[in-house]
Amino acid sequence: MQQQTVQQHPRLGKEILQGCNLTQLTTPQIQEFKQSLWEHGVIVVRNQHLTASQLKEFNNQTFGESNFKYQPKPLDPGIDPDLQSLGVAILGNPKENTQEIVGQFAWQWHHDKDFLPRTEGLDMNSLYVVMLYGVEIPAEGVDGQPHTTEFLDMVEAYNNLDPEHRRQLEQMSMYHLPPRTYQPAPDVPMKKHPIVSTHKVTGQRGLYLGSDTSIPVGMEDELNLAKQFWQKLFQTVLERTPVYAHVWQKGDLVVWDNSQVMHAGIPYDANKYKRIALRVAAVDNTQTFI
Repeated sequence: MQQQTVQQHPRLGKEILQGCNLTQLTTPQIQEFKQSLWEHGVIVVRNQHLTASQLKEFNNQTFGESNFKYQPKPLDPGIDPDLQSLGVAILGNPKENTQEIVGQFAWQWHHDKDFLPRTEGLDMNSLYVVMLYGVEIPAEGVDGQPHTTEFLDMVEAYNNLDPEHRRQLEQMSMYHLPPRTYQPAPDVPMKKHPIVSTHKVTGQRGLYLGSDTSIPVGMEDELNLAKQFWQKLFQTVLERTPVYAHVWQKGDLVVWDNSQVMHAGIPYDANKYKRIALRVAAVDNTQTFI
């Protein structure tokens, strides 16, 4: 797919709270953090030194306690204990002497949705926020360029469509499955959500596409046609909307609002480089909606 990639974007990737320690933020600074997130969709706080427990505590302090049911598991003796905490995932290849990469499924374009399709009381338009903290960063991706994560502004993507195309999509919804579930089945939860979504805080309209497993209403029995529809629509988005590539630095905390952006990880060579990133997610339970 053709795409234009930029490392400076007019909205995405705003760097905030320069020189701050996220474990010591004041209430006004937390409010600044959240307001910046809703305004920009993707924000960055640099030069942090966090354990997994500290990241989880900051997440809870900012967005409220999560009701997600994480399964407790014993500490992995092959990974630093400071990198392990309930509800915090480790993405990359954190173990010595192994090239197995955790999280390769995120190397395709998607909205993070995790628990949303299978949790009662949460709709797909919930303020689902993901924090990714870079502990150890590869020098480059497989393309030889600096290691990045790519983001698409789905508000901009909606506005870049032809007016008639926008009107057509405004009449359509899609079913969304849990991540990495590729076939619908009676025991697989799905939730319906409009393709054109209104953000609960900003009121802006944007596209919500989920992933290429999303199924337009009316195509439930024609999964090949559903995938073709998704891929054609996403191709149009990529051709018309620039991709913001965040260039990672060690100690970066990158936070994104899945109601506003899609993202994709970029492959790297685990035979040459180690990557350790801590991921925690939350639905904001503290926000007053419009």
